[in-house]
Amino acid sequence: MNEGSEKEIRILIADSNESDVSKVVTLLRDAQMSIAVETAQSEEGLANTLRAFKPDVVLSEYALPLLDYRTTLKVVQSIRPGTPVIIISGPLREEDTGSCVRAGAESFISKLNMVMLPAAIIGAVAAREPLLKLTSRQIQVMRLVASGYRTHEVARELKLSAKTVESHRHQLMRKLGLERTACLIRYAIRVGFAPVLTPSPVLNRTASANGGS
Repeated sequence: MNEGSEKEIRILIADSNESDVSKVVTLLRDAQMSIAVETAQSEEGLANTLRAFKPDVVLSEYALPLLDYRTTLKVVQSIRPGTPVIIISGPLREEDTGSCVRAGAESFISKLNMVMLPAAIIGAVAAREPLLKLTSRQIQVMRLVASGYRTHEVARELKLSAKTVESHRHQLMRKLGLERTACLIRYAIRVGFAPVLTPSPVLNRTASANGGS
């Protein structure tokens, strides 16, 4: 874990159990990770801490008295889209663990297998580092392309020319080291940037239909 420990990782833990929080912090520091940690126990507290602390990753209990994982995902996606959320919980049914990922979580870590957490955090943060190379406009283009918009639809949405959109897409794919639109779509979904908008009926496309645009 030494490679991942060179840079401090800001971690927001959504959990009301101080003992569990302490165990997570100890585990990560024992793995030689450099971390800064804040906690939240409610939706309001989560929102405020996201804005003030600007975490690199959020660790969320599956269910808290004032906050469940779906609310956590909704708040994170609205305030800091792209920030990975890792769900931590005791034993759950397989369909419940799967629902976490389908809802937008980066991954699910069982409290019976917490040794996997350091690698999950480092992997989630590393996957998003290339986003720092992109301009805000390039991120907008990526999000729309990954949501199924064709080039002329992206141009209309962002009030740009089709040529400019193509230029942005070419540049962002080069920065991300991606060669095909399908790879861009998978990456955008992986880092939490798709879908971002609900296209109007005339624009409604599936991401797979966008492969050649």
